[in-house]
Amino acid sequence: MRIGIIGAGIFGLASALTLRGRGHEVCLFEQGTIPCERASSTDLSKIIRRTNYDGAYLELVERATEQWQAWHHQLSGAIYYQTGKLDILQSFTKDDRHYQSWQLLGERKSGLQLLTPAEAGRRFPTFSLQPTDTLLFDPWAGYLRSGQALEDLAGLAKLQRIQLLEETPVEAIDEEGGEVVVSTRESKQRFDRAILAAGPWIARLCPSIGQVLRISRQQMAFFKPADPAPFIAGAFPVWSAPSAREDWYGFPFLHEGLVKIADDRKGPTVDPDADREATPDFLATAQRFASERIPALADAQLLGGRSCFYTNTPDNGFVVDWISERILVAGCGSGHGFKFGGSIGPVVADTLEDKNNPLGDVMRIDQRFDNPHI
Repeated sequence: MRIGIIGAGIFGLASALTLRGRGHEVCLFEQGTIPCERASSTDLSKIIRRTNYDGAYLELVERATEQWQAWHHQLSGAIYYQTGKLDILQSFTKDDRHYQSWQLLGERKSGLQLLTPAEAGRRFPTFSLQPTDTLLFDPWAGYLRSGQALEDLAGLAKLQRIQLLEETPVEAIDEEGGEVVVSTRESKQRFDRAILAAGPWIARLCPSIGQVLRISRQQMAFFKPADPAPFIAGAFPVWSAPSAREDWYGFPFLHEGLVKIADDRKGPTVDPDADREATPDFLATAQRFASERIPALADAQLLGGRSCFYTNTPDNGFVVDWISERILVAGCGSGHGFKFGGSIGPVVADTLEDKNNPLGDVMRIDQRFDNPHI
């Protein structure tokens, strides 16, 4: 089949590579250059974790890691880093997702480790820990250099003769005469099938599903410590510190010469084309948190920040499903989609080829959203 894919973020690129590997002719449309600076997939880094997942999502994220490792060694060697992840928890009861993950994963090889504050303090002295903290460590976790990953995968796509149309915004997708017509300013191209993987712009190109999506602004801050040694991967893991009011997370010292921290609470609703600047209030809040919990950042230079936009579904799950006879939606990552880039391609490809794949069942629309027009 001839397949058009709208959006060259991680869902689009992973789908394109899988489908090309199965012999399909693939054309990939991207409104900017790859990686597009406004896309949800574009950033310095994304955490890859298995906590808070179960069922199909847990299996998929574990499969994804194997592919990320393969791409890392095949391509630039600068994509995937296994640093472990420390969760600094204020609540750890049977109703908490972290507790449920500990019960599920703690018995596995390289399972979750429950540390005392003293143990965690000796292993990770850069954090300021409290006696009341519960410390959960997962040596399996790490981070992905997302911008670098997209550059590498785009290069791989070109080698595999996938047609990449950068700086080619798609204005409309329609079905006509048994084909899908993808319209840009310059032309109209016809395909047997199309995949809409346009991140927050899915809502604009497909208003029916857009009615149930919420695009949220998620802010991050960048610090340049005077001494990077305490933050080098190995001594400093990826981490999270959720609380009732905030949901902070962060990374070791990155290749770009900075330490990144961000708040994962769902932010205000925004238009996909809104600016990506971080607000002064957020940056001040990030400085306050860093001073309290990571004292070595108290005197670090604040380089600024930016925003990433989440495409949120009501249940925070992904969507990989048909919205018409020939148009498939693949996306709605709800803030945690990138890590699945190593395993999402086969799910999308199987759906497009009408092959049974139980791992994709949770991503079907079915009755998930209270909107009869989808």
